[in-house]
Amino acid sequence: MKENFSAVILGAGLSGRMGQPKALLPFDDGRCFARKLADEFYHFGCKQVVLVTNDIVLKQISSVNYRFDDIVLVYNPNPGLGRFYSLYLALTNLTEPNHVFIANTDNPFIGSDVLRLLREHSKQADYICPTYQGKGGHPILVSPNIVNAVKSETSFHYNLKDYLNRFSKACVNVDNELVLVNINTFEDYYHFFNRRLS
Repeated sequence: MKENFSAVILGAGLSGRMGQPKALLPFDDGRCFARKLADEFYHFGCKQVVLVTNDIVLKQISSVNYRFDDIVLVYNPNPGLGRFYSLYLALTNLTEPNHVFIANTDNPFIGSDVLRLLREHSKQADYICPTYQGKGGHPILVSPNIVNAVKSETSFHYNLKDYLNRFSKACVNVDNELVLVNINTFEDYYHFFNRRLS
């Protein structure tokens, strides 16, 4: 399985509502959101994990030891282009056209139960989405077909959801409501972690 799956963490947004980079928010005493996500993907067996981020995060990473040595860091010089451009940058830094999990940094609760279900259904469609009570969640799993299509694009003004609608989709019901979570505000963070951000 290691040869066939990689992961991309999209974290180049400016986190306007949060006011600080969500990739670096503390998840537990030893890890930030991005580190926790990478740990889950590597523990599951992913060959490579790519984090796409912005200059603010890169500066903070260089001054504090976030233990990102095993993560491929990709700089997005134009976050305003949106998630599609971030995905393009990430996929061009993968060594092989694998199946790829795509996660956002604002949902750090990804676990092996959901990853395993997505992998088990990876042959059913071009991309696989977890759903909880009929609502789509995170992460998604895309096929090499989508990976190669994105890498061949020369225009980056696509909405990622609209772009994915060109391809076949399969939904997998999961018994885990955390696939729906987005940590976008201080209130969201306090709700799930019961502590204030400094």
